[in-house]
Formats: sequence, structure tokens, C-alpha cells
Amino acid sequence: MIFNSSVRLGVCLNRPFYLFLILQLSEGNQKHANLQKSIEKAKIGRQETEERVMLAKELSSLQSKREQLKAEVEKYKECDPQVVEEIRQANKVAKEAANRWTDNIFAIKSWAKRKFGFEENKIDKTFGIPEDFDYVD
Repeated sequence: MIFNSSVRLGVCLNRPFYLFLILQLSEGNQKHANLQKSIEKAKIGRQETEERVMLAKELSSLQSKREQLKAEVEKYKECDPQVVEEIRQANKVAKEAANRWTDNIFAIKSWAKRKFGFEENKIDKTFGIPEDFDYVD
């Protein structure tokens, strides 16, 4: 943008750009007027009437009821057959893992008895293995 000192400060010598800005301002004003009209049209059906107030209250109560029902469904989610099956599968995996570790402990006890000649009850006492230690059924 070039400014001429003989022309008032802020007046652009580039005439097409100045016209472009004027056009944009005009379009902006037109959009603003159209939006104001749209707002007025939208307000026409939204006057505060008794029916509208009642419907708004009903909507609010139904939304809160919906949230309560969602919470109640969430409480009973554990009874869902799919969730119950997932829990059973998880229990099965945990049981297999526990029995695998039990196998490992019995193998180490057997190895310690053979290698060092320790008695089984001494191994159990030393390592804190309970007397009723056995596989999970």
C-alpha cells in the first residue's frame, strides 16, 4: 500500500483495493441485517407461553428420569449374560495361572528335596508354604 503525503493519511492510492474494502463492508452489513432478520423470525415461535413452559418442565423431568434409568441399568450391568461370560472366562484364566504356579512350586520343592535332601515340611516352613497348599479346584 502506498500513501501519498499530499493526500490525507490513511487514504490509499490503490483504488481497486479501496473499492474491495468498501464492497466487503457492504457485504458484511448485508449479512448482519440478514442474520438480524433470521433471529427475529426464529423468535416468533418461541414466545414464553404456558404450554411452552410446561413442555420445557416436562422435558427437564424426562431428561432427569432418563439419567436415573441409565444409572440403574449400569448397576445391573453385572447381570448381563455377556458380562457374566466374560467374568467366567477371566476366572478360568486366573485358575489356570494359579495351578501353573502351584505346579512350579511343587517342582521346586521336589528339586530341593533331591538336590539338598531337605524334608518336605522343613521346605514348607522355611518358605512359608501352608500345610493345606494344593491346586485350585
